[in-house]
Amino acid sequence: MALLLSGCAGQVEQAPPGQGTASAAPKTPGAPETSAPDSGRPWEPDDAMQRAERALDAYEEDGSTAQRADSGSAFLADGVRRTFRASGKRWYRLDLTCDTSGVREVTLTLTRGSAEQAYGIGCGDPEADQFNIPPGAAFTARVDAVRTGTGLVLWRLNTVAREDVDGCDDDIEGCGG
Repeated sequence: MALLLSGCAGQVEQAPPGQGTASAAPKTPGAPETSAPDSGRPWEPDDAMQRAERALDAYEEDGSTAQRADSGSAFLADGVRRTFRASGKRWYRLDLTCDTSGVREVTLTLTRGSAEQAYGIGCGDPEADQFNIPPGAAFTARVDAVRTGTGLVLWRLNTVAREDVDGCDDDIEGCGG
């Protein structure tokens, strides 16, 4: 009898196919996070691109006269350093978003001449962050490379009529209190 019981003690109850077990597999310590924040699914570049494009599109139907002047994307590990011409009479609006795994926020630095402003951009937000830049000299947008996570950054540069500028007129010079 003791021999029979000892043989059964080593058996593990298995769930029928298609059903999970009650305990989850432990995560390997030090392994990078591989799922999008709060989604429970693995982070996939194609899915991330779609989410980021939806965040950029959130403002497309706001009734403004926005006209796209430039757009692009970059992997988080590469960062962004882009200089934009800002000629003409229309204001510019830079819409920027990020979708990442393991990174909650990136820093966008806007520079024109000696003026510089840094902004925290929450990754995975349902709406892109928007920055107003008046026409004039070229300006640079920079997001430093982040090597501790996976992700991408998307941006769109639009021109807008002066009456469609919402909030601060110049997010590079800043709008003090």
